[in-house]
Amino acid sequence: MSLSLALQKSRDIPILARRKRLIETWEHLTKAEYAQYRPVTNWSNIELLLPSPVSELSDSTRFSNLIPVQRDYVLLLAFLQRGSLPIELAFPTKIVFSKFPFSELPNFHYFDELYDRYYSSFYPMDSEKQIMKAKNKIQLLRTVVCLWFAGYALNDGLGGNKVITSSVLEKSSKTAKSHRSSLTILGKMLVKEADSKIEAKPLLKFNEAEKNLWASAGIFPAQTSFEESLHNFAFTYLVGRVNGAITEDHFNAEGILLFRYGKKTISQNYWKSVVKYVRYFAICAKSLGINNLNEVSISNVYNDLISQLKGQVDKSLFRVALRLWLKWLIRTTSVNYNIERIMPSPKRVLSKNHGRVFSMSKSYILVQSLLNDQNSLINENDIMDYRYRRGCLLILATAARPQEILNLLQEAKFKDSHGEYWIRFHKTKTIRNQSGGKSFEWVHQVSVKSDAVRWFDELLHFAPSEPLHFPIESGGDDLTELRIFATKHNDGPIQKGFYNFLGRIQRKLFPDLTKPYFTPHNLRALHLTYRRIMGDNDLLMERQAGHSHPSSKKPYTQTMSSEEVGKFADIFKKGVWGDTQHETSVDDQSFLADKDVNLDEITKVSSKFMVTQTKLEEILKLTQKVMEAAPLKFQGKVIETERELTGVAVGGYTHNCNAHVLLNCGHTPGHCRACDYYSPDEGTEDAHRVEVFREMLHYYFCIDAEKEFKSTGHRKMVFQKAEDIKERLGLTESKLWVDKFGMKPIEAKKLHALLWKKAKRYFREESKINPKPSTDQILQYMNSGEMT
Repeated sequence: MSLSLALQKSRDIPILARRKRLIETWEHLTKAEYAQYRPVTNWSNIELLLPSPVSELSDSTRFSNLIPVQRDYVLLLAFLQRGSLPIELAFPTKIVFSKFPFSELPNFHYFDELYDRYYSSFYPMDSEKQIMKAKNKIQLLRTVVCLWFAGYALNDGLGGNKVITSSVLEKSSKTAKSHRSSLTILGKMLVKEADSKIEAKPLLKFNEAEKNLWASAGIFPAQTSFEESLHNFAFTYLVGRVNGAITEDHFNAEGILLFRYGKKTISQNYWKSVVKYVRYFAICAKSLGINNLNEVSISNVYNDLISQLKGQVDKSLFRVALRLWLKWLIRTTSVNYNIERIMPSPKRVLSKNHGRVFSMSKSYILVQSLLNDQNSLINENDIMDYRYRRGCLLILATAARPQEILNLLQEAKFKDSHGEYWIRFHKTKTIRNQSGGKSFEWVHQVSVKSDAVRWFDELLHFAPSEPLHFPIESGGDDLTELRIFATKHNDGPIQKGFYNFLGRIQRKLFPDLTKPYFTPHNLRALHLTYRRIMGDNDLLMERQAGHSHPSSKKPYTQTMSSEEVGKFADIFKKGVWGDTQHETSVDDQSFLADKDVNLDEITKVSSKFMVTQTKLEEILKLTQKVMEAAPLKFQGKVIETERELTGVAVGGYTHNCNAHVLLNCGHTPGHCRACDYYSPDEGTEDAHRVEVFREMLHYYFCIDAEKEFKSTGHRKMVFQKAEDIKERLGLTESKLWVDKFGMKPIEAKKLHALLWKKAKRYFREESKINPKPSTDQILQYMNSGEMT
C-alpha cells in the first residue's frame, strides 16, 4: 500500500486521532464511540476515568491499579492513537488480538505488504510453506502491535502519533528481550524501504573501531609522550601501510640519508592483530603510571605485561608487535634502544617441522557424521546448520581455507569443455585481486567431483537473491556480489561460525574431550594429509591448496616422517586385512570374544547413531551371521526369549511434514510429533491420542524386556532405549498438544498424565491377552477403561 493511499484510508476512520505529538489534545471517547468497540454496559466503569487526562492513565502505577475493564479502555485509546503506552509498559502488556480490529488500520495493511514483500528473502527455507509463514508472521505482528500501542507507526502517513526510528528499535530491544529477534527482523525489513526512517548501520572503518577502543580505555587522546608515540605508530605509520606500499628513509646522526627501504602493503587483519597488542601495552603503561619514554620504562612495561599474557601464541604475537614499534621508534627518533636488552629472545628447543597428528578414528567419525544426510546431531531445518555443514564438506572437498569458502560467489562453479566441474576462488590468503577493469578476477580454481557439486547446488538453492557487501576488515573481499553464504535472514555475509558448529557436533560425538578436537582449518589439513598418503605429487598438492611456497604444505601433510607416511600408503594399496596370516574357520569355534572388551563401552558410542529401517535390517543380518558363527557363545536369554515387542514405524516422510524439500531426516513418528515442522490435520486429536498411547505401551514393553537381560550392552543392542522413548514422549506434551492442537498447558499436562496412567494399567492388565490393540479398542479403553 502506498503512503498516499494509507493516509486516505486513515481519514476514513472518524474517531482515529489526527494530530501527532500533541498530548494535550488527546480526548476521551464518547459513549457512542465506545459502543462501537465494546459493550455499552461497561460504560459506568469507564465514566470514572473521564475526569483524568488521557496521558495520566498510561502511567505505569496508575495503569496497574485499574480494573481489567478500565485497562482495556486505556488500550482502546492507544489503539485509536488517542493515547499511548510507554515502551516499558506496552511490551509486557498482554494484548488479545481479537478485541481490536487491526484490519481497519492502514498501519497493519502496510505491515501485511511489507511482510509479503520480504518474507522469501528472510526465510528462504520456508518461503513456500504457508503454515510456517503464518506462524512467523504472528510473532512479528505481536511486536508491531506493541509498538503501535506505544504510539509508533511503521512509516509516515499511517495514523500513528510517531514513527518508528532506529533509536526506538534500539530502546525497545533493551526493554523487551523476548521481542529482540522480531525487532531485528522488522528493522531489517524497514531499512529496505526507500522512505523508511530506519537507517542502516554505518560500517566503521577498521581504524575508527580500534580508535574507539583506545578512547574507552582512556589512552586517546594521548596525554603522555609514551601514549603519543604508540598512537602515532598505530594510526599514522601502520595505517599508511594498509592504504598502500610506503618507503622508509634511514638517516645517520648528521641527517644524511643512508638507505631507503620499500615496505609492502599489510592487510587490515594484520594491522588489527598488531595494534591490539600495542593497545594492551599502552593500557599497561597507564596503569603503572609511566609517562616518560626511555629504555627502562619500556622494559618495565614489557616485563609486567608479558607476565600477564597466557599462552605461547599471545606472547609471541605481543613480541612481534612490540619489536615493530621499537624498530619504528629507533628510526624516527634516532635513539638507539637496545631491543635485545628490553625484550630478550626466549630460549626454547625447536621441534621438528611436522604438523599435527590426527586420530584416524576420530577423523572417520567426524567426516561420516558430516556426510550423513540423516544425522540427528545436525538440524537440517535450521538454515545455519544447513549452510555450515555443506561449508565444512566443501573445505574437505577442496582443501580451501574456511574464509575462502565463506567468500565464495554464486558464479564460482563452472563446467569445462571436458565435462569436469571446477570451483573458482576470487580471494585467497596468498593471492589477492589486483585493481583492473573488472570488479574481481578468478585467482584460484579446484577440480571437484559430483558430491561437491551437489553441496554447492544445495547451498545455491537457498542463497540470497540480493548482492551482499563483505567488508575487508571482517575477512571479506570488499565487494558487493551474489554469494552462497549469508546470515540467517540473508541480509549479510557470514563472518564466522564454522568453529562453533564443529565444536557443538564434537561435544556430542566425543563427550570426553574438554575442547573441540578438530577446527575448521583442520578439515583442510585432513584433505591434504589423505592426498599425501595416496601419493599425490608435491606440485599437484600445492596447486590444490593454493600454497605460494613449497614449504607451506609441511604442517598439513608431514604429520610424521616420510617413512611412516609410506607405511600408510602401503596399507591403502594392500587393504586393511591384506596382511592376515591365518584365516579363521567358523567350524573350529575359534570366534571368541575378548574377555577385556567392555560391551557397555562399545554400545555407548553406537547408541548415539540413529536407527532407520535399512540400518536395522543390516544389523539383524549381521547379528544372525555372528550367532551362526558361534552358537554356543551367544546362547541364553537373547535367543531363548519369546518376547515380541510391538513394532514402531521408522523413517520416511509424512504428508504433514513442512520441512524443506532437501531434508531427509529419517526420524520416527515420535520425532515428527515433537518437531516444529510437523502439522497435524484438523480433527485428528483422537488419532494422535491413540499413537501416543501405543508409544507409551511400547515403552512399558521395553522396560519389561530389559529386566530379563543382565548386560546393559545387550539391552541397548536389541531394544530401543526406554529412556529415549520417554524423553521423546515428554516433548510431545508441549510440542503436540499445546503447539499443534492449541490446548492450554494445564489441559495438555492432565491429558498426558492420563495417557500414561491408562497405558500403564493396560500393560499390567491386558497386554498379555492383546499385545497389539486396534485403534477402536484403544479409544474404547481410554474412554471406559475396559476392553471388548
